[in-house]
Amino acid sequence: MMHPNVVIHPFLELDASPALIAGLDGVFFEASNTKAFSSDAARAAFRDLWLGRYLAHDPAWAYVATAPDGRVAGYLAGSLDDPAVTPRFADIAYFAAFKDLTRRYPAHLHVNLAAEFRGHGVGARLIGRFVDDARVAGAPGVHVVTSRGARNVTFYTRNGFSEAGVAGEGAREVVFFCRKL
Repeated sequence: MMHPNVVIHPFLELDASPALIAGLDGVFFEASNTKAFSSDAARAAFRDLWLGRYLAHDPAWAYVATAPDGRVAGYLAGSLDDPAVTPRFADIAYFAAFKDLTRRYPAHLHVNLAAEFRGHGVGARLIGRFVDDARVAGAPGVHVVTSRGARNVTFYTRNGFSEAGVAGEGAREVVFFCRKL
């Protein structure tokens, strides 16, 4: 069932108020598989790794889904920059293993939704908006990296992504999913 009253906004068109940032953070931490942190600094570093750097360096490639009451229903934070060669992503080790793939699929994204908005087409709409805008900007392809067996694998497959590579092993195995634009 579609959630028709959720509106997708480019992040740059919204007032980056403390309330908006708190809403984004709420969705980010609720959707994350990592729930416990050794310190506030570790929690802040985790947030910066997967959300903050995108909002700071690539705000034109971030989108926010809002519910009719103004709550953040979800977001997509992305970049068109190849993460295997862009210094600000050097702290994510698996990109080196995927450098041949990221050259062909440089755009990448992270999408998260509040639990009550999952399964209603909001994530697909966020990806659709990012993909359309990335295509217009000339990106040749887009990718996501996720853990093997993660709940989002089916979601990405339904949204046109195909498995193209694997790095790591065991509990640290990650899968590269891509989509030609």
